[in-house]
Amino acid sequence: MNTMKRDRQFRPLSVPSVDIHGLFGDRQDAICDTTAETLLDRCVEAGMLDAIDTSQPSPGIVIPIQPWGGTTQMFWDSDLGKSIETVAYSLYRRANPKLEARVDEIIDMYEKMQDEDGYLNAWFQRVQPGRRWTNLRDHHELYCAGHLIEGAVAYYQATGKRKLLDIMCRYADYLIKVFGHGEGQKRGYCGHEEVELALVKLARVTGQKKYLDLSKFFVDERGAEPHYFTEETIHDGRDPANFIQKTYEYSQSHQPVRDQKKVVGHAVRHVSLCGHGRHRHRV
Repeated sequence: MNTMKRDRQFRPLSVPSVDIHGLFGDRQDAICDTTAETLLDRCVEAGMLDAIDTSQPSPGIVIPIQPWGGTTQMFWDSDLGKSIETVAYSLYRRANPKLEARVDEIIDMYEKMQDEDGYLNAWFQRVQPGRRWTNLRDHHELYCAGHLIEGAVAYYQATGKRKLLDIMCRYADYLIKVFGHGEGQKRGYCGHEEVELALVKLARVTGQKKYLDLSKFFVDERGAEPHYFTEETIHDGRDPANFIQKTYEYSQSHQPVRDQKKVVGHAVRHVSLCGHGRHRHRV
């Protein structure tokens, strides 16, 4: 085997380096024309900005708690993160000062909401502040962090504005303190993969290997025994058998990731896990 070919490092092209025309170019133009703005409009209509606006009282529980013990309102940060990322990609293709200004206002709200320790999550700061890190299996705090990180990276690359990137770096630095094998740290991981690939992107854009190390930690711990989700449930006073998904295959945590030989469970979660591997090898 040619040594040079074997050792060569590959990186994905940056978004501005790719100019797409034809069918998919038309779809990108539609995102610039309407979709990106519509996403922000839908977030506003759902009340998501009220949830992060600390100048106003918390809206409380807007979407009722469901039988699985949570509500999709817990995931609103991820919706805002995905919307910011969409706007960022649209700005790569076409400038839109009005849309950019709307995102800047959202980022200002997140800056004001962020705790001094770096924690950032609308639900667990404004609705259930005493429930932070008590149900990683179902409540997706790290998933929400991941989508905000991806939005921050994309927006920085599209606009050069660092505010959201700096906010999410502070949050990621806090996560490094919370998760690990040290005394008082949690060896957990998210029920919904996403933060793993987001941390790889954050490592790439900042040049900070510590974010890559945290991503690897989450992958290495997934499915390890004793099983974190079982221990977490018992510690929280819940019944491990009262699990709506019934099996840890649903979240690809039924066995260590590198021992898994077939695709099982929730498709989006598995794609995010595979996406981590694709990005990690290109850092």
